[in-house]
Amino acid sequence: MHSPQIKRFVQEILGCSCPEDVFNKIEYQKARDGGVGSRVNVGDRLLIYIITVDGKSSIQEVINAALKQGIDERNNKGFNRFRLVLVTFRPDDLRSTAEQAFDRSGYVDEKAHLHVVSEGDMEGF
Repeated sequence: MHSPQIKRFVQEILGCSCPEDVFNKIEYQKARDGGVGSRVNVGDRLLIYIITVDGKSSIQEVINAALKQGIDERNNKGFNRFRLVLVTFRPDDLRSTAEQAFDRSGYVDEKAHLHVVSEGDMEGF
């Protein structure tokens, strides 16, 4: 994984206006079996979990697990923000359901954000 693709994704797709210096350190861990999804650390300030989803049926469970783990990690390791990114073939079909599940999760605070993106937005990952 190359830093320019991650920087482009964070700035253009997620709309993050992070200062340039945070992009001096970028760590990417690809999803592993049993893990929540891929993990990106941008400058020890922004933590991103990226999860590919294919339907609405278990979206609440996916979001709850990712938020619990991500927000715990954000808090324990001193990150400023956590962004949960759901990747799907048809983001418009999933967005409303995902946003409702995110709001119902009980884990959300002002430093946690949800993004539903298309597979095409993940070019280079």
